Amino acid sequence: MRVRKVQESTAKAHLQRANVAATVAAASALQSMAHYDEIRGAKNPSWMGHREQSELAARATIEARQSLTGAETSAKAALDQYVASAQAVSVLEHLDDRRREEYAEAAQREESTFVDELVTNRHIRRQEQLVRNGKR
Repeated sequence: MRVRKVQESTAKAHLQRANVAATVAAASALQSMAHYDEIRGAKNPSWMGHREQSELAARATIEARQSLTGAETSAKAALDQYVASAQAVSVLEHLDDRRREEYAEAAQREESTFVDELVTNRHIRRQEQLVRNGKR
C-alpha cells in the first residue's frame, strides 16, 4: 500500500511538472506566433533581409508548436499515469477497509460463539448439579 501511495505521489508530481511544461510551451508558441506575425507585417527595405527574418521566425513558430504538441502529449500521458496510480491506491484502500470489516465480523462471530458456549456449559453444569442434589 505504501509503495502504491508513493507511486501515486510521484505520478502527481510528474503530472504537475508536465502541466507546467505545457503551459510554458503554450506561452512560447503564442510568443513565437506573435513575433512571426510582427515580422511578416513589417516593412523592411531589404527584401532578402525580410525574407530571412520571416523564415527564421516561421521555423521558430513551427518548433514552438511542435514543442507544445510534445508537452501536451507528455501531460496527457502523465495524467493517464496519475489516474491509474490513484485508482490502484483507491482499490487497495477499499480492499483494506473490506478486510478490516471482515476481520471485525469474524471477531464478533467468534465472540458470539464463545458466549454461547459459556452459557450452554453453565446451563449443563447447573442441570448436572441439580440432578446430583436430587432436586430434579
